Amino acid sequence: MNRGTLFRWALVGATAMAIALALISCTQSRFIYFPRPYGAGVVGDWRKSTGGRQIDFETSQGSQRAFLQGNLTSPRNLWIFCGGNGTIALDWSQWLQEHAPQEDAWLLIDYPGYGDCKGAPSPGRIRDSIKTAVPLAAKELGWPTVPDPARLRFFGHSLGAAAALVGASEFGIQRGVLLTPFTSTMDMSKAMTGLPIGFLIWHRFDNTARLKELAERGPGEVVIFHGTTDEAIPVEMSRQLAAERKDVVKFIEIPNGRHNTLQDTNPEEIVRALEEIGR
Repeated sequence: MNRGTLFRWALVGATAMAIALALISCTQSRFIYFPRPYGAGVVGDWRKSTGGRQIDFETSQGSQRAFLQGNLTSPRNLWIFCGGNGTIALDWSQWLQEHAPQEDAWLLIDYPGYGDCKGAPSPGRIRDSIKTAVPLAAKELGWPTVPDPARLRFFGHSLGAAAALVGASEFGIQRGVLLTPFTSTMDMSKAMTGLPIGFLIWHRFDNTARLKELAERGPGEVVIFHGTTDEAIPVEMSRQLAAERKDVVKFIEIPNGRHNTLQDTNPEEIVRALEEIGR
């Protein structure tokens, strides 16, 4: 093969790679977020079964809706709850109603584009939703609109673990429970593709950095659960988070645990963690 042919093949390969990387960069939100709306009657049924209250508010993405349930008269704590990338907030309502500490109130947050929320999700837009919803929920509870961080907690699953840590960063929350978190979306891009393309990721969630911030703010405790057979996020990522932040992280590894079912297969351990962190 002569030099000219080699150059042409190299040019074709480089062009194909550039196109592939551009496609990854432009369409990455489709690989991160899987929004769903609420079906007819779901929110009404939730209100009847829980006595909960809707938290309606506006952000740059338009009208948004979160959900407040639990002890709404004299709560010990207010928890921020965020679900995974394929779930809507009320998917977790019954589990929380049946298992979560009854002394507390729970703010279930949907991301822009999910549930009854307008717009499209991104890290900044999710932060805006949490930043706006929490003071409104506090007001609904009769608390100051700048709530005492000592009475706030966070609970998140998968992508929701990252969103919950964003809330912790915003409000200085030092105690929470996380299920199956990743280290960062940049690391996840390499885990999924085998390629070092983290520099292309603009939906940047960084749990390593958020936990570092939490530790630097002062004493805290974060309980992390991760299954050894997680098919979506490698358990090694939680091991890494725990190893790097022994000062604040308690890691509980679930043998044979899967990504979306820890709350069903191991509810007792998770409930104990919620109770511990709630105290």
